[in-house]
Amino acid sequence: MGLLLLITVLGYGVQTLVLQKLGVESQWGQTDYTLLGIYTFGFVASLLVAVLLLLTDFALKNYLSFVFLGCILIKAVASYLFIQSGLNLFENDFLELNFLVAFFIFLLYDIFVAYKLVNQDIRVVEK
Repeated sequence: MGLLLLITVLGYGVQTLVLQKLGVESQWGQTDYTLLGIYTFGFVASLLVAVLLLLTDFALKNYLSFVFLGCILIKAVASYLFIQSGLNLFENDFLELNFLVAFFIFLLYDIFVAYKLVNQDIRVVEK
């Protein structure tokens, strides 16, 4: 969870700085969305994916890859439903691009968690 929080804070900070440098942060006023809201959604969604993957690793280790794919599919659908009302508001795809940056940051975190769980070192107890 600490890594997820760190990624969220760093991603939000860097994206905010980039938007300020480009001078386009004022466009958030033309929509009902905020960058903080998008990152909050991504944080909660990735936290749920990580918890489900950890529970699957504990109970049904052989099905971890299927659960991962299912979680990513559900997360993608939930993300679309979250951003759906804001699509095509801007000619320059301001909202879509900002959402995609955050989505891929959190997707990389989900992939990292799944990778770490699948590739855990097998510890053999020597007698």
